[in-house]
Amino acid sequence: MTRAIWLLSITLLAVGPIRHPAFSQDSQQLAEGWDFVPGERLLLYDDFTDMPKGGSPPHWKVRGASVKLGADGRLILTQETQLYPNVSSWPANFTLEQEIAVGKSENSDLTWTFATSEDEQQWQFRVRLYAEGECSASLEGPGEELGSAACKYTDGQVNKLGFWMQDGRIRLYWNGERLIDVNQVKSQPLGKVWMGVEPSEGAIFSLAMSRIAESSPDFSKAILSSGRFVTHGIQFDVNSDRLRPESMPVLKLVADAMTAEPSLRVRIEGHTDSSGDAAKNLDLSKRRAEAVKSALVANFKISAERLATEGLGSTKPLSSNDTPEGRANNRRVEFAKI
Repeated sequence: MTRAIWLLSITLLAVGPIRHPAFSQDSQQLAEGWDFVPGERLLLYDDFTDMPKGGSPPHWKVRGASVKLGADGRLILTQETQLYPNVSSWPANFTLEQEIAVGKSENSDLTWTFATSEDEQQWQFRVRLYAEGECSASLEGPGEELGSAACKYTDGQVNKLGFWMQDGRIRLYWNGERLIDVNQVKSQPLGKVWMGVEPSEGAIFSLAMSRIAESSPDFSKAILSSGRFVTHGIQFDVNSDRLRPESMPVLKLVADAMTAEPSLRVRIEGHTDSSGDAAKNLDLSKRRAEAVKSALVANFKISAERLATEGLGSTKPLSSNDTPEGRANNRRVEFAKI
């Protein structure tokens, strides 16, 4: 053995196996205002993978100008258009998430309007996108402005929108920042909700993903009453066990509950959809469950002895894997009381 190889061997023995951090590097820059917890009971999920070329988006009613599917799989909108999500019944508490790209904008609007079945508007939020990456957000209720804030966007790249209605509290998020947070907002039951885009001349909107879900129950209540908590809010890089920074709020909920209940022990279960090789999915689900455990131990000081892990791959689906919505519902992390 040469001296160089001998020294390398000694170094590896000293430091142990090389492991990547549980979180991607940008988690350290996660804005303090990001506390978004996605809802759990799925009302709509669309990544446009089941939209036929030359056809219409099957999960939306389209009004106004026509839309088309881009080569990158995103829905392209270049003129004033309204999209009504196919949600049959709107709960009082829900979350809305979207991945949106906007290019060549001078003064374009993205709006979501929430109204009763009799078209009585309850509230509306607007994101106005100016040139050079500047934007502004506003939220209006019946006869009053509820909040406004400045923001920034990346031209032509995916930007992340989040909206959360919970017990009269409305929060609007944009690219990892909580822009608007108002409470004691009264609302009649919703019956008609739609998204509108008004691009400036030459501007291009594209949608990569939309997800609408009823707000999730509190972790401590769910785990103590039913013995199980299901979450889609713990997210990973594609085909990876590297946690995304958006997972932090859900992990904190889990950690807070376990800190408050010192006797609580849980099994962390990783689940995937059925896309790809089953053996690889099983291995990925195991590594993801381990990543969640590592994050709870390293970031929140939860004892490793209180956490077990199991990877189940695609063996226990919640929904059919034949649709984008079903596959999204099956990609999840579950906590089971033990």
